[in-house]
Amino acid sequence: MNELPGSPLRIAVLGDFEGLHTRRWLEVFVRRGHDVHAISYYRPSLDLPGVTVHALSPATPTSASRPAAPPQTVKAKAPPNLLRLVHALRYRRAGLTRALRAIQPDVFHAHYVVEHGFYGALAGFHPYVVSAWGSDLYVESYAPLGRLIARWTLARTDLLTANDAALARRAVALGVPAERAAVIHLGIDRLFLDAGERSVNLRDAPATPTVISDRALEPLYNVDTVLRAFARLRQRLPEARLLVAGDGSQRPRLEALARELGLGDSARFLGRLDAPALAEALAGAQVYVSVPGSDSLALSNLEAMAAGAFPVLSDLPSLDGWVEHGANGLHVPPRNVEALADALYTALSDAALRRRAAGFNRAKVEAQGLREPNMLLMERHYYRLAGHPVGETSI
Repeated sequence: MNELPGSPLRIAVLGDFEGLHTRRWLEVFVRRGHDVHAISYYRPSLDLPGVTVHALSPATPTSASRPAAPPQTVKAKAPPNLLRLVHALRYRRAGLTRALRAIQPDVFHAHYVVEHGFYGALAGFHPYVVSAWGSDLYVESYAPLGRLIARWTLARTDLLTANDAALARRAVALGVPAERAAVIHLGIDRLFLDAGERSVNLRDAPATPTVISDRALEPLYNVDTVLRAFARLRQRLPEARLLVAGDGSQRPRLEALARELGLGDSARFLGRLDAPALAEALAGAQVYVSVPGSDSLALSNLEAMAAGAFPVLSDLPSLDGWVEHGANGLHVPPRNVEALADALYTALSDAALRRRAAGFNRAKVEAQGLREPNMLLMERHYYRLAGHPVGETSI
């Protein structure tokens, strides 16, 4: 990567540090040489190399006491947005403002608008950056209390970053001035592009028709729809195989559904794969499928596109400019089993379409979807907000 355009910055981050996306964000700025501080209610269970961790509570967390996770993983009797009001008070009482005074960062950045973004806004520290990740604005901001929380938080941000253009437009609709909203992708690792050079879709040799799903096994991602559609697909293409990578609370139910559908060895549950193994699995599959009911521009979609797998995806606004139906992928309604089965059959039956899409998608991801160029863009915003603007750098 390029050298720093100025003196290293002190960056304070508030977020879910158990989550892979937030940790990847931190890793880039540590490698860049910045002084990175992570503020967490409880001490994270995972190490954050090179990061100074500030745990607001000395207690050991339990599943009952930990502040809310993103909505698809929350299990609580109280409505999630009501819990967020409670957790905001907990962060305030635990000393979030005191921690920021002690750190004295050049910029303060929180991830996920209606949770850590909300909690951080209560501290009143500036310059303040909030990143929207998808469900916070695509889902939670449509509930009455969630909309109030989102509007209140966004009114107090100096910069809102969004993972796709449609998400940025939703933030503007909620009151963020357009000039304070920026599209910045977290981006993916280049190893997926490297694996894509070996994509089965770029080979002439015959291969077993293979579909891969690697979304979390949670209700949001409709993996049950994938299984039902795959069962229909096998009536037309009996040799087809399905790989289900990933894990989650729904895994036992989904494995039972696969047995009920009589999928046998044609559907394999691989569990969570590390990045190199996932990259190779994607490169070895002709088709990638992801059909959530709501989603931002998912990193898993970009990884699949980089690795050469043909994407069959939910028809969502976040895909605008990335996947054109019939050209470099196919769109389907999120829970339409028949439409998904037809799309999988179309994709697996058209090798020429898959080959063309593989070349286009890999070039698209290389130009716009890699992590480090996007983080250079984020870094320029940090310097600007800290009062040290730097020149433009192409990404």
